[in-house]
Amino acid sequence: MIKRVRELDSNALIASKDFRDYVEKQETEINRGISSLCILSILIQVGEDGSHGYKILKDLTDQTNEMLVIEEGTLYPILRKLEEDNIIESDREESGRRRKFYKVTEYGKKIFNHLAGFYSKLTEAIAPLFDISINLKSEKYLFCPMCANKIELTSLELRFCDVCGHNIEKEIKERGLRNE
Repeated sequence: MIKRVRELDSNALIASKDFRDYVEKQETEINRGISSLCILSILIQVGEDGSHGYKILKDLTDQTNEMLVIEEGTLYPILRKLEEDNIIESDREESGRRRKFYKVTEYGKKIFNHLAGFYSKLTEAIAPLFDISINLKSEKYLFCPMCANKIELTSLELRFCDVCGHNIEKEIKERGLRNE
């Protein structure tokens, strides 16, 4: 984010080389961890049709209000790594021009749900440190109390977390979602 600040008042703190170098490094570290998760989220939203690189970048920029901007030189290595790890797969298609379309595998969806749950619960836990509030949409999801896996409540036939095996019937019953 700070890299986008171009014109500086020479007296501004951001004009200081030490300040700017430190902040840019920290922003890079924070973004590195969440970039893959956000890319997976974009791909899950588009579903089985998948998406090509340029569209992923555009959707990511738009949906994060230009806060998470990934360059092409960063996106494609992330996509290659996700593909190597069997989290996404790709197909080459010709739709006017040759493009590679990426989509999330079933295994990738499980990875995404777990990491999204972990990130959501972590964000909720640290929110008071930054004087912000987080709404985790508890009417839509259950977060496994053992591993934080995000479980859609449309999956009420589930009895156990599909990541750690924790019996989630108690949590579902406490919410009044199952009358057993």
